Amino acid sequence: MVNRVREKKVTIDLVENPIPIKYDEVPDYTREDYEERINRVYKFSEERGYSHVIVYGDREHFSNLHYLTGVDPRFEEALLILEKGKTPKFILGNECYSYANKIDFDVELILYNPFSLTGQPDYNDQSLLDIFKGCGINEDSKIGLVGWKYYDSSKHTLQNSILDVPNYIVETLCQLVKRENIDNATDIFTHNDYGLRTNLSAKEIVNFELSGTKASRKVYNLIKNLKEGMTEIEASGFLNLDGEPACIHPMVNFGDTNTSYGIASPTYHQKLKIGDSVCVGMTNRGSTVHRAGFYINKPEDLTEEQRKLREEFFHTYFASIVAYYENFKIGNTCGDIYDKVDRVLGGGEPGGIKKYGVVLNPGHLIHTDEWPNTPFNKESKTVIRSGMGVQCDYTAMLKDPYLVVHVEDGFVVADENLRNEIKEISPSCYERIKARQKFMREVLNINLPEEVLPLSDLPAVCFPYMADVNTILCME
Repeated sequence: MVNRVREKKVTIDLVENPIPIKYDEVPDYTREDYEERINRVYKFSEERGYSHVIVYGDREHFSNLHYLTGVDPRFEEALLILEKGKTPKFILGNECYSYANKIDFDVELILYNPFSLTGQPDYNDQSLLDIFKGCGINEDSKIGLVGWKYYDSSKHTLQNSILDVPNYIVETLCQLVKRENIDNATDIFTHNDYGLRTNLSAKEIVNFELSGTKASRKVYNLIKNLKEGMTEIEASGFLNLDGEPACIHPMVNFGDTNTSYGIASPTYHQKLKIGDSVCVGMTNRGSTVHRAGFYINKPEDLTEEQRKLREEFFHTYFASIVAYYENFKIGNTCGDIYDKVDRVLGGGEPGGIKKYGVVLNPGHLIHTDEWPNTPFNKESKTVIRSGMGVQCDYTAMLKDPYLVVHVEDGFVVADENLRNEIKEISPSCYERIKARQKFMREVLNINLPEEVLPLSDLPAVCFPYMADVNTILCME
């Protein structure tokens, strides 16, 4: 397969002559959408015998609350308390208390000043214990507590379910409820198979496609405008940031030291020169686009040691990306994808992931947070299904000589019914998706399954020379 990888001169029309974004086609989430999501939580609650589900959020860990309410906590902590048959209770600090007035369904807003930033005014003296009592929590309650992650208990030495919300919240709950009656329920939202946020609706897909479209165009614009001598912070200006919320910071790095950090922000003083490694990444909520490679015009711009390995390194990596997409079919398992990547990188034998310095999983799921979970593990039984939102995301890196390559884009899996829903909601979104599929099949020569819907205008595009955006890798 690696022997079929070739360099090709192209103009990438997806980004050079882009299909316009039509914001009026992007759907808002309605009262009915949020009520349906909350009702799905109640279904889990009934199955598990929870009297209440309490969802925690803060600035970093906003996605579960945002999914249920449309409110992403800013500056502050927040708690949403759900009890079937009762109006949801939303406990908020000073600034989010006003922000939450955007909610369009029935919810009781409760101001709890200690959730506010330090030193802000206290407008009432209600304790958290009093609030919990007022929400009907007592010694007979069983609580499903949603934090950020859920945990494999075999890797810990704690007797009870592991909780990752602030300790004072847990301790206050334990004044009313036995500790053993408080479960970590985060899997309701992020489990690889049944998590609410790991199964996307057509509305979510249209919103996330907008994110991927914008992120990919920004990344391409930056790479296209790279010039020797510019600093990382100067280059980052070509991302043309607007007010679109980002779930991680922009990443622009030059040189072996800075690119080796993986997730660093641009610096003021690092300047680009020929032969440098380069990393460029942008994430809007629902889609990440990232590229890593070398700012060169030709192989001779690298060191002799790098030149000896460059072609095999880049071509093998690209071949593994091709295998990733070609095998992403409904009914296959995510373990199958792991195995394909591992074997292509390994020259037909297992062990390629380790050989090529891939330290994380070959891909993960995505939502409004960048990594809610990943099923891409060795022997994973998670079945590829319609509604999955996926990041094809794994960096290959060699340390001596230093070589790095990364081609990260998002896509969703959609059966015919879901594809038709997307097309009905946003014809322009669907037009972009079809154009990307055509590009991958006809320009990159990837045998792309019909159910794979690319969200990026740089779908699987690998630049062997980042000083030349008109040369890309493809299959013969």
